[in-house]
Amino acid sequence: MEQIKVEHISYSYQNQYQKIEAVKDISCGFEAGSLYAIVGESGSGKSTFLSLLAGLDAPDSGRVLIGGTDLATMDRDAYRRKQAAVVYQAFHLLPLLTALENVMYPLELKGISRKEAMQRAVESLEEVGLDQKIFRQYPKMMSGGEQQRVAIARAMAAGGNILLADVN
Repeated sequence: MEQIKVEHISYSYQNQYQKIEAVKDISCGFEAGSLYAIVGESGSGKSTFLSLLAGLDAPDSGRVLIGGTDLATMDRDAYRRKQAAVVYQAFHLLPLLTALENVMYPLELKGISRKEAMQRAVESLEEVGLDQKIFRQYPKMMSGGEQQRVAIARAMAAGGNILLADVN
């Protein structure tokens, strides 16, 4: 069974001058345990499509099914907290926190103990290939690629089984 199934979704918005059809009649499926890339030119609707999969926006028509359940009938905030994590083009790392603390912080906000948050953060940072010396560095001390991996580790540590990444 497909983890995510998209059925004929369309989404448009109005800018200052015209109506923009950002996503038009897309149908596809994504199997659990697989990696997919949505590629296209700038302005082709990739970020909008991701926001529809993440439940940040609702399609004008069609539906997004998560494990067979229509996302429109789900608590979308709970879906993002428990099932889907999103990594954005801007990594939104907190500048006064180290890499390790940036990954731990949202876990502690969820009520996870500091010990467990640290364990999950270390595992996630190691899984994305970061050396332990990076764990104590602040974002301004890291390369863009290292910051991106910290953001991915933060999303992975949060749990869930869906990782949506809007990257360049």
